[in-house]
Amino acid sequence: MDEKPKSRISLIWPGIVLLQYIMSQVVTFIFSLIFPITDTFITTRPGVFIFILGICFTIGIFLTGWVAIHWRWLKIKPVWILRLVGTLIGAFVPLIMALILYHPIEPGNPFFFISIFAAIIGFYIPGLLPEKESAVLM
Repeated sequence: MDEKPKSRISLIWPGIVLLQYIMSQVVTFIFSLIFPITDTFITTRPGVFIFILGICFTIGIFLTGWVAIHWRWLKIKPVWILRLVGTLIGAFVPLIMALILYHPIEPGNPFFFISIFAAIIGFYIPGLLPEKESAVLM
């Protein structure tokens, strides 16, 4: 009986992480359909493009994680503010590095994947903090 929940947990985490990755792309796609003028921002306004991309990645990753915790797919502490901040930092730091290192930023830039991966890690880091530090930071 102890083995069944362990196997379920081991299958849920990669599934949620994959769903967070997919949803970050879906939110970006939906945003580009709603606001088609943003296609020109890659070359004309790279700072605005990075901001929009970071917000889209954050929304897709954070909301998917929130749903997973709310529906109890993941049994982790819901420290929402810390998870949101971790996701934002994880999404924006690689994108800002891409803005500095790769000019002009082109579609398919490797920092986009790094940004999504770092944002997912940033979402889960607050659960790894000890109880005392986590309570102080809230």
